[in-house]
Amino acid sequence: LLVEGLNIASKAVTNRGTLPVLHGLRLDLSGNTLVITGSDLDLTITVSLEVGGEVNGVAVIPAKLLSDVVRAVEPGAVDITAEDTNLHVIAGRSEFSLRTIPKDEYPNFDEPSSTPVTVNGANLVKALEQVTPAASSDDSRPILTGVYMVAEKDGFRLVATDSYRLAVRDMPGASLLDGQEPILVPSRALTELSRLIVGEDEVSLYLSERDASFVVKNVRMTTRLIE
Repeated sequence: LLVEGLNIASKAVTNRGTLPVLHGLRLDLSGNTLVITGSDLDLTITVSLEVGGEVNGVAVIPAKLLSDVVRAVEPGAVDITAEDTNLHVIAGRSEFSLRTIPKDEYPNFDEPSSTPVTVNGANLVKALEQVTPAASSDDSRPILTGVYMVAEKDGFRLVATDSYRLAVRDMPGASLLDGQEPILVPSRALTELSRLIVGEDEVSLYLSERDASFVVKNVRMTTRLIE
């Protein structure tokens, strides 16, 4: 479970940019809940795991290094302890000490406060697989890198184009955008969302003025909307 959680949160981590702290994952332990956060500021993914917690605390660790260490240890329980500038990982006969990143530099991300709307995950995945390939990957024209989502009379519509091809998919009977203004969601975020959905998972959407948050079971993915 820990390896899976680290892998999912790492999808939002970048090795580019001017903030070294964003090269890391934020681990936040409160009681028996461990929240793992990865972000490049445009895309943020948080994963909540039930663990055997002892002392509450926060640490930021280089994402790739931590993932490689946890993947390398023997299957079974993993003991993780943070102290000062180091994180200690013990599993079976293996023991590692990793240098942490100053946690005070990591951005704070608020939980969504709007009322969620939901949609069947399996149907959404099929629609995204048909539409997202038509979006552009050219960041010089950011408006074409998104998927336009707009409410219709009896559902909602997904539209993507790179100016040479156009994909349109209607989702009748789905209330994902019921009563909401149209939004333009980065196709990168929706591609990651489709990978999170398994079977009949329900997807909840929380909308704010500039962000959209998608929740699938214990994972929340927040992306900045394109204007």
